[in-house]
Amino acid sequence: MRTDVLSVMLTAGFVMAGPIACAHQSGTGSSVAIAQEQRAAGNQDYETAEAVLAALEDADADLESFTSGIIYTTITDLGGALTRRTGEIAFAQEPSETGPTNRRFAVRFDTLLAGERYFEDERALQTIAFDGRYLTEMLHGEQQINKREIVAEGQQVDPFELGDGPFPPLPIGQQKEDILRRYDVRLVPATQSLEPSEELDPEDPFDRTEIRIAENLMRFAEGSVQLLLVPRRASADTKFSEIRLWYKAGEDGRLLPRMSRTVDANANDVSIVQLMHPLKVNDPPREDLLTIEAPEGWTVNEIPLRTPETGRERP
Repeated sequence: MRTDVLSVMLTAGFVMAGPIACAHQSGTGSSVAIAQEQRAAGNQDYETAEAVLAALEDADADLESFTSGIIYTTITDLGGALTRRTGEIAFAQEPSETGPTNRRFAVRFDTLLAGERYFEDERALQTIAFDGRYLTEMLHGEQQINKREIVAEGQQVDPFELGDGPFPPLPIGQQKEDILRRYDVRLVPATQSLEPSEELDPEDPFDRTEIRIAENLMRFAEGSVQLLLVPRRASADTKFSEIRLWYKAGEDGRLLPRMSRTVDANANDVSIVQLMHPLKVNDPPREDLLTIEAPEGWTVNEIPLRTPETGRERP
């Protein structure tokens, strides 16, 4: 890849978005009323990353569910191989009186672009869901379900935790203080990392396409705020060397996600998660997406959680 932006530019032409805001849990009573009053002011300029993070906490104060179109793109650093899937994503969280909020999500992909090959049949169908305990992958073309236990019974995990969740960053349910403790967070121009390289030649057909793609993506980012997150203390377990997040206010002033972009800390591969606006916020949960049942005749592989003592799967 000739430029840092090339991997992002390859997703051009789609109107998408990314991660959802940051709140500890779904708010009630006065906290919701305050958040709604603050959002009523509509768009505003943010001078610091801390101000954006605070606004994101307010945006999620009364968030219970959302549904959106999604495009998930990965680009390998070695060879620049591109894979892009499109589909729908659903999220729901249920407050608990006795413990932390249970968060569920599901993604159903129905198209696949792998290199120059495009599929919209069973080869493209894939469903990924997390019910609070199991991460389930449904491979429709192979009539197979892989069900992996990623949290012990009675415990909870945030599926969208920045840098640690089982799915690329969709930072729901995290506090400003937690993010600032783990990451160096900067508010950067909305189009940073999206500009076309000056090395591109407008007279060359391939370069001209890259320039057009970059320009489209820059227009898409207009009016958004972008946060750049870099881990404060990198280690062998660090998944991403950087995380970029874009947000934009909706019609009611709620700060909503636009796009996320991560760079793998080891392979340097790029992953991009984009959600199509407008998001459907606080509609009834999409149980048709969130609940996976094995069709008759399908193979189900269940993988138990590995124990920290042995590193082996539990019997």
